Amino acid sequence: MKGKLSPFMYQSVSFAIWMLIYYLSGLVSLQFDDPSLDFSIVWFPAGVATAAFLCAPWRQWPAFLLGFVVVNLFLSTNPAESFLLNLLFAVLSMPSTMAIAWIVRRFSREGDDLHQIMMWLVATVLISVVDALVLSSGLRFFRNEAFSSTFWPGLIADVTGILFATTVIMGFLNNHLRTETMHRNVMIAGCFVWVLLVLITAWIFSDSVKYITDAFYLHRYDILRFAAACIPIMLTVALAIIWGNRGGSFALLTLGAIVIWFSMQKMGPFFIKGLKTGEPLLIAQCYLTATALLMVFIRVLTRGAQRLDNRTGVQSARDAIYQLNLTTGELYWDHTLDVLDDITIGELTDKDKMLARIHPDDREKFQRQWNDIGHVHQLPTISFRFKDNHGRWVTITDSGNVLINNQSQPVIVGNWRISGTTTFG
Repeated sequence: MKGKLSPFMYQSVSFAIWMLIYYLSGLVSLQFDDPSLDFSIVWFPAGVATAAFLCAPWRQWPAFLLGFVVVNLFLSTNPAESFLLNLLFAVLSMPSTMAIAWIVRRFSREGDDLHQIMMWLVATVLISVVDALVLSSGLRFFRNEAFSSTFWPGLIADVTGILFATTVIMGFLNNHLRTETMHRNVMIAGCFVWVLLVLITAWIFSDSVKYITDAFYLHRYDILRFAAACIPIMLTVALAIIWGNRGGSFALLTLGAIVIWFSMQKMGPFFIKGLKTGEPLLIAQCYLTATALLMVFIRVLTRGAQRLDNRTGVQSARDAIYQLNLTTGELYWDHTLDVLDDITIGELTDKDKMLARIHPDDREKFQRQWNDIGHVHQLPTISFRFKDNHGRWVTITDSGNVLINNQSQPVIVGNWRISGTTTFG
């Protein structure tokens, strides 16, 4: 259709957007540079790269790896170093994010959101420990820096960057928490909550709480500031419930921007007397990371609640059985998934129209599933992204068998199941 991007152009634009996000997140992270460490104490590009590898098809991983390495060279904070040394550190920053994404995609149980979250958390911590060990050893060898002074900051930079940035990005990419179109009242309520989030967070982190303590002659200023820091978290969660995943990511991004801005100005409830240099920023990182993890688990719980049938209170059907006659091309469905309910019968029984709803990156393997069967009796299990009538990409797992009917015609009897590969969104 005229005006639509070809698969190659779509992939090119998508790749360029990922590189831009990676670069911009790197610029933000560099604002947290510790002059004594030669690297940032938080590295958001690690989370961007993890999200990219979680979303990208396997065959695109080499291109993303090369692209991220090149961007890392542009973000290098040590231009005086040799090119080979900068290249070495640019390459060493990538295996950890690839390993985390590979573990999550390879070992997560389909349909088990909580298992996927736990796999992501465990992989992030363990792989980040290994990555910090490699980085600290490299800095010790090449620059003779103390191992203990680089290991812990490097570990915290990776973990916080991955947990926060991955949560934000996957929430924007996958809008599954709300399935219906937002009504005007919902939009207004969300806007009201967002404005409150901006005003209250800015008020708290600009140290304006002090005016209340002074007015009422209170002497527990630090305690009041810490307590007030919980209010933005509640507003962030509220916006996620009202506007869905993307609203939650927007709220989390808003909260992060305000907290980072005032933290860079050495303002906010985490800058209190008695803390050493760098410790307030560390507390701010933990604050944002804890909020991001809370958002992830709320998404899991909310999605689980949406899967319950309102009439029976039990889990809704997550499978659809189909029959495809390979000789006549006729396609029949015994029952369908809820994401197919709004699609007309004409589209559900037309193989070409169904193919048009498959994500451009997944069409080739989907066509192989229904065309190149050869003499196999059991088809391989594949996952692909399917576009519903709300414009969302739903990940579906397809498995089936090739049978011969009484007219000696090959028939595929298969099963579609909504998989749990988009939990972070």
